[in-house]
Amino acid sequence: MAKPKELYVGINKLTFCLHDEDGNEVLNKDGTVKEYNLTYKASKGLDWFVEGLEPTDLEEVNDI
Repeated sequence: MAKPKELYVGINKLTFCLHDEDGNEVLNKDGTVKEYNLTYKASKGLDWFVEGLEPTDLEEVNDI
């Protein structure tokens, strides 16, 4: 049996939100948090964001 390959943490989706100085998030008309994507390609990579994370630091997302 082949030895399992080592796994690394990466970024799959990344969205942003806006909030005011009191921490109140900008909402859609239906009350959900309004999400934003970058409008440009970031000049700096986001490798630093996951640096030091291990697969054991993650919890699987189970959509309901």
